[in-house]
Amino acid sequence: MNLGVALLFVSGLSLSLSASRSKRAAYELPDGAELIVGAVRTTFVCNNDGYYADMDNNCQIFHICQTASHADGTSEMLQWSFFCGNQTVFNQFSFTCSSPEDAVPCGSSGDFFYLNANLGAGPNVPFHNEQDVARAAAITPGRAAQPIYVPPAGGAARPPFRG
Repeated sequence: MNLGVALLFVSGLSLSLSASRSKRAAYELPDGAELIVGAVRTTFVCNNDGYYADMDNNCQIFHICQTASHADGTSEMLQWSFFCGNQTVFNQFSFTCSSPEDAVPCGSSGDFFYLNANLGAGPNVPFHNEQDVARAAAITPGRAAQPIYVPPAGGAARPPFRG
């Protein structure tokens, strides 16, 4: 009887520990991350699947969010947190770490969260459309906004003039 109670306790403890480990993946950064990032604010919470710049941490941290469905019909949102290398930030437009001059401004990252819907949307759905590119180019500090040629309705597509 005592053995059965002990096994029940140990299995309950291991389930509890494994559940807390999966939730701890959020903000489980390498030792010394605060030397690069500074004091880490743990305010970001995943709401949808995708890749997200953490604007509360100056976009030096980003999160990968994924809904996990379990066999019992329940689901949970998993969150993994990463930090970008020294002197880089997460560019919400390209989902990469890049120099701040080449990235959309951190404060505008939320305006590009919608791009996550294009991930895995199918072979005929481009990751960026022309409006997305124009929008990002207009606010990206290190790059001049480049005009994008849009063919007239019913007209044949032609490449933009490169003078």
